[in-house]
Amino acid sequence: MESTKGPSRSARLLGVFEVTGDILTLQLLFLLASLPVITMFPAALALQYSLGDIFVEGRPRPARLFWANFTWALRRTWKVAVLLPLIMVLAAASLLFWLTAGGLAGVVALCILVPMYGVLVAGYVAVLASTLQASAADTGTLGSGSIAGFRERLSAAWSLAQRRAIPLALSVVVMVTWLLVLAKLPTLVLVGTGLVPAGLAWWVAAPWIQDRRATLAAGQDRKTG
Repeated sequence: MESTKGPSRSARLLGVFEVTGDILTLQLLFLLASLPVITMFPAALALQYSLGDIFVEGRPRPARLFWANFTWALRRTWKVAVLLPLIMVLAAASLLFWLTAGGLAGVVALCILVPMYGVLVAGYVAVLASTLQASAADTGTLGSGSIAGFRERLSAAWSLAQRRAIPLALSVVVMVTWLLVLAKLPTLVLVGTGLVPAGLAWWVAAPWIQDRRATLAAGQDRKTG
């Protein structure tokens, strides 16, 4: 009995190391791709899409997948990519301004801005979550152009947001908490900048992920049966 348990435990341990290595590799690639700042959004899409490729579709070579996905995302979303850093700066500046302003005007402004920015954060997570579904749309060569366009992704994100409103709302709370932690410990940027939103998006898309894995498993059983 011990001889059979030993290899299985070793295999599980090696599997954990392999998964951790793939995730950290994708995080490192995300950081590298995000260095110009304006490429952060395409890098986030590439990270999310690559996670779906590897851990749902079972495709190998995370580095090759990430750069192919990043090239696609950059071509499709460069206009949004340019605007996103500007929006983030304006959002932070407006919140800081009204926090320090005080008074009734400050309270009213914050009551408007905080929910509005919360909706934007929820929309961001929803876009990332819907991107996971795109990993099943491209069954051919990477970068072949068969992936749904960004408008289709927005439509898919809206549909997903209607079905998973509560997880998205909780994701906003987690994201705000994460940003506050980053303000205290900036070094965590190296390990969580891309992975925290990606993990939240994975959780939001969990029902679809389970269905997709079941579909793939059934297809594999038919091939081997």
